[in-house]
Amino acid sequence: MYATRAGRLALDVIVTSAPKLLLSTNNCEIALEQVLHKHSRRLRSIILPFSTPKISETLHAPLPNLVSFICIPTTHSDELISGDSEFDLPNFDPCDVALDTPKLQTLILHKHAPLFVGDSWPSLRSLESLCCFGQEGWLWGLLGASQHTLEDLVLGDALKPLEMWAGQSFTLVEGVIPCTSFPNLTSLEFNGAGDLHWDMLHFAEMRALISLTMFLAFLPPYTYQERPLPTLERLQYLSLTTVFPYDDVDLHHLLQATPHITSLTLDAQYGAADEDEGHTIDPLLLATQTPSMGPLFCPELEEITILADFTPPAKLKELVDLRLPRLRKVEIDGSMWKHEPYLEKRAVFEWVNARAELSGFGEGWDKSE
Repeated sequence: MYATRAGRLALDVIVTSAPKLLLSTNNCEIALEQVLHKHSRRLRSIILPFSTPKISETLHAPLPNLVSFICIPTTHSDELISGDSEFDLPNFDPCDVALDTPKLQTLILHKHAPLFVGDSWPSLRSLESLCCFGQEGWLWGLLGASQHTLEDLVLGDALKPLEMWAGQSFTLVEGVIPCTSFPNLTSLEFNGAGDLHWDMLHFAEMRALISLTMFLAFLPPYTYQERPLPTLERLQYLSLTTVFPYDDVDLHHLLQATPHITSLTLDAQYGAADEDEGHTIDPLLLATQTPSMGPLFCPELEEITILADFTPPAKLKELVDLRLPRLRKVEIDGSMWKHEPYLEKRAVFEWVNARAELSGFGEGWDKSE
């Protein structure tokens, strides 16, 4: 464990990973308890790779000036201590993190849930929780208390469902402030969403959002939508990764709500069947039916990245041709091109690269061939 700074200046405490589980953990618990007991008012930040019942009990003490708390396992030993393992260790149970931190601005937790003493919810600027499923009382307590200060929000584990249905969540914790709007939220990332109705984009107003990153099991089907998506007028960066296939109309529905994006990343991890090759970009080739949006969806696109999906040469050329001169950078998954004839690859590369920066060919276009 390290404690930086000296004298009466603020302290930053960093706990390193435990190479020898029980011995190192016990030493860490003792050292952390001593630091917090002696310097509780000086602590500015704490970084932990794990939590234990003893550490949580120690953190229960008031930390009036703590502004940053981070708990991220970095080794297998940390995972064991954090209780995320098939192996049983004596005297170690998964433990939530108890905090009494009224000035906390940054909270990052990958394996534990926070418990705030006396429900004294801080006003956060940045929240990252990879252990939540969307209906926890502590989550809605934090979102409600932080809705006017929150700037960055990351929620969910890509391998687990995340359902942000606000309708019944406010009753989970007494005194929780209803979360209706994030006027200063500029970056949102959510993973593993399992809802069918885009609840993640409906649960609160996010007019200032600039960056949206989504790792979804599936793209919510357009046919299930009972209300239009909120238009994200300020959004510039959109990144979408999906595990299961989706229809063009589903992506079309999403892009209508992001009219001013300048950067788009599409990662189709499922791969595409031969008859669907290139369908990922089909909505980008369509004309809009709304004159105010211009002739194309997302007409301000400057950068397009298409991963894990083969884009036929004709569609790639059509995409670039339609979106010039605004489009300046295209990245594709070159590994999907490795079986294409060399001369065809070279012709496409040279045609596109003469008009925009083209990258990602990698093994798919090798000058030495």
